[in-house]
Amino acid sequence: MRSILSTARIGIAAFAGIVIVLSLYAFKTVHTVTDDLWARLGMNKTEGFEGAKNSFMRGYLYYYGAKNIKSIAKGDRVAVAGELLTTVKQYINSDAFKKEYDQERQQAKPHQDATPMRTKEEVRKDEIDKMEKGLKQTEEMIRKTPSLAKSMQGVIDMYKKNIVDYKDPNSKTIELFFQGEKLKYERSTDGYTKDLTKWKESYPADYRELIKTRLQKFLELSATVDFNAELKEVNGKQKFVNPDYEGKPADWKEIFRAGKDITEVSRKFAQQWLAGLGK
Repeated sequence: MRSILSTARIGIAAFAGIVIVLSLYAFKTVHTVTDDLWARLGMNKTEGFEGAKNSFMRGYLYYYGAKNIKSIAKGDRVAVAGELLTTVKQYINSDAFKKEYDQERQQAKPHQDATPMRTKEEVRKDEIDKMEKGLKQTEEMIRKTPSLAKSMQGVIDMYKKNIVDYKDPNSKTIELFFQGEKLKYERSTDGYTKDLTKWKESYPADYRELIKTRLQKFLELSATVDFNAELKEVNGKQKFVNPDYEGKPADWKEIFRAGKDITEVSRKFAQQWLAGLGK
């Protein structure tokens, strides 16, 4: 089992958060990261793939066994961030990514129930069929076990009464069943419409629209981070002196931990990328 000391973590929300693949495909970009980068981290490509995959899946950058991570974190963070950002962008602009995105988009597309709403007469027929089937099964059971005849007479009477009721053109019971059928169909249709709208927002036909959303969200959030915020130790943990900052979302805090240098590089990269997408 790996100890906590062997695990180094760098908050990557400042740069991983600006790419579309943060929640979908970012971990796959490690295939294109250069061997030189892994060497600088002190690990091989296989280890890098596993660590990077876990990183992007969880929103943090975990490196197990990365011998040089501390020196990079302190002295070469900007260079590493720039290299990772460039690699991610190259992958997102590749045909391979577009193909995977389209496949994921189609798999996530909601499907509408093709079953049409039953008419009132279809509801009536189905309910009568159920009663007649129940009556037949009960009578067969009594035939095989005559001693049950007395105790099951109430069930027999219920089935017969319901059949008479359901056959009545003005049956209030059938009307209730039909209203229930309409409500079920309307809820199914409304649910599909809402799911389809959400799907279109989450998976736009043009994947570049999703990239724009990710970039804009990062730029808006990172612009609010106060890198001069003071910290204090509380029970062995670093806390913000300003209580309002303690209530900030996790992404905001990750950008703060990543540092102003990484964030400035990431913001510039995001702005240039966004400008290119607008053409």
